[in-house]
This record gives sequence, C-alpha cells and structure tokens, in this order.
Amino acid sequence: MKIYQSIQDLLGELHGLDWDSALFINESAWKGDPQHTEILVLEGDEELEDVVPGTHLPKIAEVRNVRQLFDMETFRDVVNFERKRNPGASVSEIIFAINFYREKDDFFDPRK
Repeated sequence: MKIYQSIQDLLGELHGLDWDSALFINESAWKGDPQHTEILVLEGDEELEDVVPGTHLPKIAEVRNVRQLFDMETFRDVVNFERKRNPGASVSEIIFAINFYREKDDFFDPRK
C-alpha cells in the first residue's frame, strides 16, 4: 500500500504506478476537499483480493474507511484525456474531470 497525502502528490508519480493497482479515498473527505484528500494505492493480490466476506471491498479499505475511486488504468485514462484535451489542466480541472467521469461514466468534453 502506498499513501499519497494529496492528488497532486499522486499525479507526480502516476506513470510509475502498477497498472493493476487501485485507488481508494474517504468519500466524505473527497466531497469536502478533494485537493487535500489522502489517496491510498492498493496493489497486488494480498491487498486487493483479501476482501470482506460477502463484498468486493478489500479488508484494508474497510479498516481505513475508504472506498474505491478508480482502478489505476481508468484513473490514468481520465487524467490523460483531460491533459490531452487541455494541456495546461490544473489540479482543480483534473478533479472536475475525475468527478465528471465518476458521475457520468464518460470523459469530460465540453465540445460534446
């Protein structure tokens, strides 16, 4: 498990993280202040497949009161799409694109 204190920290290491990992956040913290919400990256079978019985939630996530934000590949796709669409995208704009994707299951593109 890797812990990032903010999305800014995570974005700086995004391309070096394992493709088969997943990102977890505290939903309340994310809704209140996504720029400063701690993000956990869970990796490997030991962390991701040791789940709470009857759920798909990893035990580590339950203990830490976090829920999945995205799998790593989806997260990268959302960030890369936003950066391609808007090369100067700020952290706030990336967060907007993330939240848009979470709500609409589609990439943010104002031209649509």
